[in-house]
Parts: sequence; structure tokens; C-alpha cells
Amino acid sequence: MNPEVSRPEEIPAIILLISTSIVRPFVPGNFVWGLAIVQLVLLIRAIPRHDWNTVHLAILLCSLTLFSLIPGTRRWPWTFLIPVLLYWALLQSFRPLRLTATWLRTGHPTLPIWIVAGTVALGSAVSLLLWFKLARPDVKWQAGLIPPWSPGRLVLLGLGFALFNAAVEEMIWRGVIFDALQRTGLPTAPVVLMQAVSFGVVHLHGFPSGSLGILLASAYGAILGLLRAQTRGLLVPFATHAVTDSSIFGILVYLAHD
Repeated sequence: MNPEVSRPEEIPAIILLISTSIVRPFVPGNFVWGLAIVQLVLLIRAIPRHDWNTVHLAILLCSLTLFSLIPGTRRWPWTFLIPVLLYWALLQSFRPLRLTATWLRTGHPTLPIWIVAGTVALGSAVSLLLWFKLARPDVKWQAGLIPPWSPGRLVLLGLGFALFNAAVEEMIWRGVIFDALQRTGLPTAPVVLMQAVSFGVVHLHGFPSGSLGILLASAYGAILGLLRAQTRGLLVPFATHAVTDSSIFGILVYLAHD
């Protein structure tokens, strides 16, 4: 097995899988099943061919698509958590998947990279606050998730939310998706761009939301992708993402108690 580089025949399948993830939020509900079928066919086709890079990507993306169709799992955290747990269970259950999983790396961050990451985290917090003040989005249902707890318990809850959400999203986008694209041999720029757009579009109904939210999240995903490429691991983008999610939680706490 050679998990480092995709065979040439795999590359179109990987690109098609990423493309289905990008268009999925804009496809009417009844047609999303068609995307799921395409992803499932690519998965079934890849297994006997031992196209393991495609298999990793298809398992995760097909799970994300299917669970986005089930009413009880459409909202956070289930829409991401259940597919990630399913992928992880399959990873631990099948030796070929374990041997070809190369995305789970901490990387080699340096002090200048950490300074850049801190600057990015601060800039993203300011950008989110400006977006909230200027766009005035309707995020009542998100603020409604914040329980009326004491400040100390809310701090612990916010920390848990930030670490959890950052871990799940980084595993998906800077982990499996980035790794699959990188192993196609594409230059860094298109790899970073494609995973960033895939990350951005899922924020159509997230925080930030709407067209501007997609743009902001895609730009943020591109920066995290560059940090992932520069450090060759997930530690720096995860830490940066966790700080940003802490800012989101702070804004929602403010709304919940306003």
C-alpha cells in the first residue's frame, strides 16, 4: 500500500467527491440523494481497486451527505459528529484504512507560525464581531442553545465547545479532505482553495451565515489550510480554530443574556 500518492485513476474521483461536497448546500433536498448515490458509487468502485485515498474521502463525505438528509441529525453537532464517529469506527475496524490514514499528524510548528496563528485568531474574532454588528444576522436559535448557567460554568462550556467543534471540523477539512487532495499531487494553491470552499459553503446556515458568511468562512478556511500546509500537521490550525470558536461562543453568550 502506498498512501502517500494517489494513482492517476483516483484523481478524477477525488475531485468529483470534493465537487459534490461544495454543491451540496445549494442542492434542493430531493436532489441531495442523487449526490449521495454518486458518492456511494465512487466508494464502492474504489474499494476493490484499493484506491484507499478515495475510500477515506468517500466514506466521510458520503456520511456527511446522508446524515444531512435525516431530520434528527441535520443540526449541529450531529450533522458533523455522527459522520466523524462512523468514519473513525470504520478506520479502527479495517486494517487497510488504518494503514493508509496519514492525515492525523500534529506537524512541526515554529514560533513565527504560532505568532501568525495568534494574529489570525485575533483577526478572525474582530471580523466575526464586525460581521455580527453590521450584518445583524438572525442567530436566535444558536443563542437559544446557551443555557442560563453561572459565568464559571459557561466558561467551561465555551472551552468544551471550542475544543470539540474545532477538533471535528479540522479532522474533516484540514484532515481527511486536505490530505486526499494533497495526495493527488496537485499544487498547494488549488488544494488549499478547494478545501477552503468546501469548508466555507457549510456555513450557509452557520456562524457566520449567508453569502457573506460563506466568503468569510472560505477565506478563514484558506488561511487554516495554509497553516496546515506550512506545518504539515493539524495542531496549529486546530488551536487557531479553537480560539475562533471561543469568540463565537462569547458572542452567543452575549446574545443569550441580552
